Amino acid sequence: MILRMAWRNIWRNKLRSITIMMAVALGLTAGVFASAMINGMMQSRFHEFIENQISHLQLHHPDFVGQQEVYQHTGVPRDQLDRVLENPMVRAATVRTKVHSMIASATYTGGVELMGVLPENEKQTTGFHNNVVEGNYLEKHGTNEILLGSALAEKMRVQVGSRVVLTFQDVDHNMVSAAFLVTGLYETGYTRYDESFALVHMDYLNNQINIGNSFHEMALLLTDIDHIPAMTKELEVMFPGLHVRAWNEVSPEMSVLVEAGDVFAYIFLVIILLGLAFGLLNTMLMAVYERTREIGMMMAIGMNKQRIFALILFETLALSLVGGVFGIVGSWAIVSWVSRVGIDLSAFDDVMKEIGFSPVIYPVLETAFFITLILFVMLTALIASIYPSLRAMRLNPAESAKR
Repeated sequence: MILRMAWRNIWRNKLRSITIMMAVALGLTAGVFASAMINGMMQSRFHEFIENQISHLQLHHPDFVGQQEVYQHTGVPRDQLDRVLENPMVRAATVRTKVHSMIASATYTGGVELMGVLPENEKQTTGFHNNVVEGNYLEKHGTNEILLGSALAEKMRVQVGSRVVLTFQDVDHNMVSAAFLVTGLYETGYTRYDESFALVHMDYLNNQINIGNSFHEMALLLTDIDHIPAMTKELEVMFPGLHVRAWNEVSPEMSVLVEAGDVFAYIFLVIILLGLAFGLLNTMLMAVYERTREIGMMMAIGMNKQRIFALILFETLALSLVGGVFGIVGSWAIVSWVSRVGIDLSAFDDVMKEIGFSPVIYPVLETAFFITLILFVMLTALIASIYPSLRAMRLNPAESAKR
């Protein structure tokens, strides 16, 4: 009976009820879409960062991370990589030699981090060959080929076929200069990375710096991110004395960025839910004020205060749930469609590349998010209904019936 009365009551003023339902629906749709956009941006950046740059795990000499000196190589023969690749938790792995160097052309001199890589292993681990936009990937084994970021090449005023000179220290602290042939230009979508890293053949670089068959870094891409703790323990057993770090230790700023994305997504929802709460509170207070005489008469003929409280409570829940259902269904439909076609922000391409985000954003939300949202809408409605329900429950039947 109370439920039926509550449902009928919300349609006594159709315009006001429809208005608040639309406000709830539109507010939730906007909030959910904004959250999906933020989540999509963060997931895209995280996936790009893990799959194309740092991988899930890295292995180094204990002092290499802080100092990054040439002599701080692992001392492990690179054929040990085969042992690592035999592990079923490992999807792909590679080793790298890394040195700080100065790069020079006829018009430019600047710093760059030189990475000696195994081209085929690097393909499988980071898919770096997919970033080549001009020229070719490293193809001629053991030669002086070099891949430059297009942003760095533009600064240096060089192109495919140009030669550049790199100067760096060898393992004995001697200065070494070597000429390299630019065979390709790459773009990762992150301008700062493109300006800071250059790739060469590991064999060639190792010969220049005299570290033989060793390496500075091993990077592992796992079949599942949840395997990180177990694989870390196995690597520590396989390579005692070396330092194993997960992605969030390698790049704490990315860890913070992922966490911040989750926080911002929920901040949007909290703002929307606060608006929903105040809208419902205002609507129900107005309804109680307009129906003071009616409520007084119901109390006078025997309806107890608990039922009056429940009546206002159910009316508030009905308003919020109807609007909430439309909002959630609408937002789910919009997010599902946009997640397939994406939102092209190529007009802001330079800005997006500067901060490392793809110019095409695909909104992403998990089903659990919508379930959580429904619960939060109901909780918000319950909280918003308390004051109007108490106000109605405390009315004096005799005085209210006279109004």
